[in-house]
Order: sequence, then C-alpha cells, then structure tokens
Amino acid sequence: MSRVSRRALPALCLAVITALASGCEIAQITVEQPESRIVAEVYLRVHDGESDAVALLHQTPGENGVSLLDAEVRVRDLDGGQEGRFSPVPLPVCIEGLVPLELDAQCLALDAAAVFELRPGGRYLVTIELEGGKRLEGTVTLPGDFELVVPAQGVPRCRLRPNELLRIRWTPSAGARAYVPEAAVFGLDAAFEPEGIVVPTNPLTLQGLSISEADTDIVFPSQFGIFNRFSADGDVLVALQRGLPAASVVQGVIVVSAQGRNAVNWNRGGNFNPSGTVRIPSLFGDGTGVVGGIVNRSFSFTSGEQPGVPPCAQPG
Repeated sequence: MSRVSRRALPALCLAVITALASGCEIAQITVEQPESRIVAEVYLRVHDGESDAVALLHQTPGENGVSLLDAEVRVRDLDGGQEGRFSPVPLPVCIEGLVPLELDAQCLALDAAAVFELRPGGRYLVTIELEGGKRLEGTVTLPGDFELVVPAQGVPRCRLRPNELLRIRWTPSAGARAYVPEAAVFGLDAAFEPEGIVVPTNPLTLQGLSISEADTDIVFPSQFGIFNRFSADGDVLVALQRGLPAASVVQGVIVVSAQGRNAVNWNRGGNFNPSGTVRIPSLFGDGTGVVGGIVNRSFSFTSGEQPGVPPCAQPG
C-alpha cells in the first residue's frame, strides 16, 4: 500500500464520507499472497588445511513453495574438473543456536567420503537442483592461503600472560575482502566473579574485523567485541581492554577468517551500511542466495603459567 501524506488525510476522509452518504458501495480488496522464493546459502571453507562445505536451503513464506527434501547440491572444480556432492545433515550443522520453529529448511554438507578437496585460491561452480526443474547456480573464488605470523604458524597452542595484549598478525590472503577474527573464551565467568563482573555466556564469543586484504593485524582481546558493544557484555569488554584476567581457568580458541567477495557482500550489515543490511547475491536462477568462500587459520591459548606451553608472542 502506498504511503499517504498527513496533508492528504482530510481530503481522503472527506471522499470516504461522501461515498458512504451517497449510498456507493466500496469494493472489497483482496491482497494476494506473494510467491515463495528459494534462498540458498552455500559456504566453501578451508580450515587449517582441511576443507568442508555446507548448504542451507530455505524459502520465504508464500504460494507455490517447493519441497527441499530431494535437493541435489554439487560443487565442481573449474580448474581441475573434479566434482563433489552434498548429503543431508542435521539442521544445527548449518544454523547455530535456536532454530526458528516456522523455518522450512534443509541442511546439506559436502560428502566427506568423496575424494574432493577444496583449496585456497580455487575456482568453483555450485549447482542446486530442486523439484519441478528449479535450478540455481553460481561461481566463487576462495581467498588465497595465508599464515599466522604471531603466534607463529605451527604453534597450535600458546600462553598469554595475565593483563597482556597480544597483537595477532598474519600474511595477506590474496583476494580477501575482509578478515573476521573470532575468539571463543572459556572461564571468564569464574575469573571475573571476584570483581563482580557478570559474564552472560560461557564461552564468551567475541569478533573483530579487518576490512581490507592488507589489514592483517588485530589486538587481542582489546580490539575484539566490535559486535558486542551494545549488548549485555559491556562491563566484560571494558575489563578486557587491559587483557585477560589472572586466572589459569581462562582458555580459548581464536580463528582468523579470510572472507571472499561473495561472503562479504552477502553478510555485510549496518556496520558497513548505515541504512541496514544490504545483500548482494552470487547464486542465480530460480531463487537467490550466496556461494561464499572462506579460508581459516586458528590457534588455541591459555592464560597463566602452563608447563611446556610456549608464549604466544616471542620476546623481541
């Protein structure tokens, strides 16, 4: 329905009253239901050299929806010609947290039994076929491989001193449009309890953001939590500006995620666009969606003295 300005309201009301007084009948308007639209979200990922992929298929409410149960999802290497297939898996594999009850969705994952490996920098074609001949497809180039510099590549676990800020650094990933470092920190609830600081979740998940291929460093934990700043984690974020608390119970995992153009264009929201979420699709055909490429590097950490665990940042 078009928006009516405040000035036009008196004239509109007068017209309705006149019509009623003259005995005119006002026709009943029937609003038709919109057509259901298929949405597919496919992510190809390489995590510390191991590859996997997931595909979440769902559809918007409306008429003429299709069954998602018999969907066929395939990925083909555009350089080598090999093809991989996806198999149905439980929905939580694709969606973290609570699943909306009204969501009609299907989750599929790259068949682990198939001899098919994704590689950083590779080019891939994803094809989705649904009942009635409906089809979507799109291409993606994964970001290039990269290595952690601090902590050093090949150090899977390292130690942070209490109240220490760690400048995490990595080499550039060719073609990355953004890096999203994410930390899952366990034990902060017990560590901050003596200070009266309430930690709402365990683990506490914090994200950082680097918005160009050349922006390859971030300080942990002070520069993490960019998306938590207006949540209930405010007191925790302030306390973390000085580093982790002095408690041996604090440990966690940090993943530096290099994301390609397709993933960034689909997931960027109000922090990139003041007007709100703007999604640019990379899957086309009988629906819309994204085929995104992500390359991850990770390490785990612990706080306090741990025999045999090297420091995250080497002296000098």
